[in-house]
Amino acid sequence: MTLRKLLVLDGVVAVCRFQDDGSIMDAAGTLPADMMERLSRFAQWYRRMVSGNTDLLSLFSQMRGWSPSQGWIVQGERMSVCSMGNLVCMVQNDQGSLNEVMQALAEAAHD
Repeated sequence: MTLRKLLVLDGVVAVCRFQDDGSIMDAAGTLPADMMERLSRFAQWYRRMVSGNTDLLSLFSQMRGWSPSQGWIVQGERMSVCSMGNLVCMVQNDQGSLNEVMQALAEAAHD
């Protein structure tokens, strides 16, 4: 699935694929280039943090299935940032379905 296919989902204003160092591989959307770069670096850093936390949750809970994490969402008042694998997108809360976005990100992350 290309980034443009994610971008046409209701509420999605930006999407990018990033490398393990946080640099952008590909990007699409209405955000300025500098903001897209910050989104990419945030997503890479946050993915690493979530990964460490899910490892700890697995250890302390002794329950299977928490690690590796399947993705994450940070929801603000008006916008949310959703990520799966090395893809991240920004969504307007009042216009999109986070479930739909996460499902599309999961499909795109495994392509």
